[in-house]
Amino acid sequence: MKRTLIILLFFSNLIWAQTNSGTTYYKDKYGKVEVENGPYMLKITKINDSITGHVFSRTKDQQKIWTKSYLGEQPYGSWTKYDKKGKVEMTTDYNFALKYGEYMPEKAIRFSELGITIESDPNTQKIQRHIVNQFRYPEMAQEERIQGKVTVQFTIDENGDIGNLRILEGVHISLDTECFRIMDSLKKLDPYEKDGKKVMVHYTMPITFRLA
Repeated sequence: MKRTLIILLFFSNLIWAQTNSGTTYYKDKYGKVEVENGPYMLKITKINDSITGHVFSRTKDQQKIWTKSYLGEQPYGSWTKYDKKGKVEMTTDYNFALKYGEYMPEKAIRFSELGITIESDPNTQKIQRHIVNQFRYPEMAQEERIQGKVTVQFTIDENGDIGNLRILEGVHISLDTECFRIMDSLKKLDPYEKDGKKVMVHYTMPITFRLA
């Protein structure tokens, strides 16, 4: 596990060092030596003006060995490892970030079960202020006249930490990824209590994109 985390950090550093769309080849897996046509390839695609998609792959003797993809710095899509014959040997699915559909941990309770109103909830006010401060309408979505309401779901645990962030109802990847970015930058809220005990709460928040 420790070795895996170290490798992920190397990939994350490589990804954040690249900001422009395009394809770059490297001699080494750490992205220190850029070459014209090397065994390591990083392909960057701009999804919107604040989110980029990255696919990092390794080839040997013109045979692909593995591919790893990221959405921003978040592992995303399918990470695939190939055998010596080029057949898929192992696949890990990281599509959880934008996979539409509700996910609620067993120990989490819904916000409605707390017996408080949204209007009187300090956390809701904090979330709304955070959205206003962080909100950016992706240029690509504006150009294509894409608008709508994206519903984000997440949990607030007993320490006030936010987790299990997903898109419950999406509109378009440009808007969905922007909402994910906004909420992913909100790290801490006040923990909730029920019957005198701190509890994990399942929360949903709509974010609306509307063009004039």
